[in-house]
Amino acid sequence: MPMQAHADTGLFRHSCRHQFTPHRRRTATTSRKLITHAVKSREKVATKAPTGRGKQKEEDRFKWDPANARWARVKADKDTTGKYTTDTWEESGVAKITPLSGSPYVVWPVIHSKLVKRGLKSITPEEAFKLQQKGATMLDMRPEYQYKIEHIEGAVNVPMFRKVAGSSAWDRLKRVAMGALAMTATESDPDFGTKAAEKLEKRKKVIVYCGRGGTIKTGFGNEKTGKFFKDDPERAFGIESRSLKACHELYEAGFKDVLHLEGGLSRWRYEGFPVEYP
Repeated sequence: MPMQAHADTGLFRHSCRHQFTPHRRRTATTSRKLITHAVKSREKVATKAPTGRGKQKEEDRFKWDPANARWARVKADKDTTGKYTTDTWEESGVAKITPLSGSPYVVWPVIHSKLVKRGLKSITPEEAFKLQQKGATMLDMRPEYQYKIEHIEGAVNVPMFRKVAGSSAWDRLKRVAMGALAMTATESDPDFGTKAAEKLEKRKKVIVYCGRGGTIKTGFGNEKTGKFFKDDPERAFGIESRSLKACHELYEAGFKDVLHLEGGLSRWRYEGFPVEYP
């Protein structure tokens, strides 16, 4: 079973250790070019500033920090050059990054901000199981091949990623490069929301999960009290995950009652809740 390479962050995650032949060196070079383009696209978001509209909240300011390869928050009293706010990203046209290969994707700080404003709730496996028994739908947004290996019992699969569909030179190079590494080149499916609406009822509660969960929480604290006492720069915008991005896409598609599974399939399995192995 070939591995899958996803383009949700615009970066290819692969190993360059196996560059023993000219062919492998060429494919690795191609992948490095694609990675470089993705990184530069993110840096562009942090260097081409739009015109702001009045005073912005400190928590809404963000920029790409290339030194630490992460999104960072920016204090309101600092120079706003190169810093975007959630009030200006859309009108300035930087909501999405378009990679050389694959479909455009929304930058993570914007998704995080929207999820926080919508009040997205992450629930434990125990809470999710009880809701499932009452009629909630478990949505597995992982690739179909992962769903076929194992999934939460009764879950519906709507993959958020598809095989690269384009025919441009970069699309072809991406397929060749990933094929040489025994991986399948994929990209975000722009029709994910539409496909989800075809399989799910928008009026019903939907619980979304991936392999690991992610979080929109930005610090550490006491889970029982819900109080956070320390901000973590590594969690300036929580912990990015595909299931959280899927929640955003569902909201955009008109779903109202969306929940997120904390810890994803890994935690669900670890806590002993039912899993199917087709």
